[in-house]
Amino acid sequence: MKVQVLGCSGGIGVGEFTTCVRINEDILLDAGTGLGCLTQAELTQLRHVFITHSHLDHVCLLPMLIDNQFELLTSPIHVYGVSPVLESLHQHIFNWKIWPDFTQLPSADAPVMAFTTLTSNEPFELGGVSFTPFDVEHVVPTTGYAIVSEGGRLFVFTSDTTLNEGLIKSLNQMGPIHSLMIECAMPSRMQDLAIASKHMTPTMLKELLLCLGTMPERILISHIKPYYVDEVEAELMSLHLKSELVLLSSGQFFFL
Repeated sequence: MKVQVLGCSGGIGVGEFTTCVRINEDILLDAGTGLGCLTQAELTQLRHVFITHSHLDHVCLLPMLIDNQFELLTSPIHVYGVSPVLESLHQHIFNWKIWPDFTQLPSADAPVMAFTTLTSNEPFELGGVSFTPFDVEHVVPTTGYAIVSEGGRLFVFTSDTTLNEGLIKSLNQMGPIHSLMIECAMPSRMQDLAIASKHMTPTMLKELLLCLGTMPERILISHIKPYYVDEVEAELMSLHLKSELVLLSSGQFFFL
């Protein structure tokens, strides 16, 4: 399984793209501004999009993806998520006011986009890869995804979340994690804001890791707000984690 990080920033700017990860050639995790890094040929290969939550930095290019491929699509692009997430997309974006409802175009019988509702903690298999949504704590309904590769390795993407007992319990129930992609939006001195906005800091990440029965082999840090990158990076390095620590940037890829 090839994992390509198209966007992983908590903001925008030159070289900064918001959350979007490509799995193999045809699957996306979220559809932030990182999606715009793909070529037209690569965009035409996309057929499946797993959404974690409805915030714009995670979904803003999904409407453009469907529009971009409209005349080329002979079957729908499938958009997956738990019910509250898909309902938000339908109500607030694909509502004919912000963007056309592509579940009805060019006709209700043959749309270019189809929503598939997932259930938390129930796996969904696609092309030999298993995707299991699990609930995390953010300011809107949000899921992470536990993804098992064709070779049986576990890649966990938490999306936006804060430290909480539910997250700790979920991660401990998954078994050995090869790669944990987790956010760390702001420095620890801003912990009050992180708690209020339901994000993570290096201090909170350390506390989370200390509560895990088994440390992930690799910890992939995403969603740092651009203004705080250097400060958060210095804090993370000072933790001296036993796992491999990677601060993600757009364009990175790895295999599982």
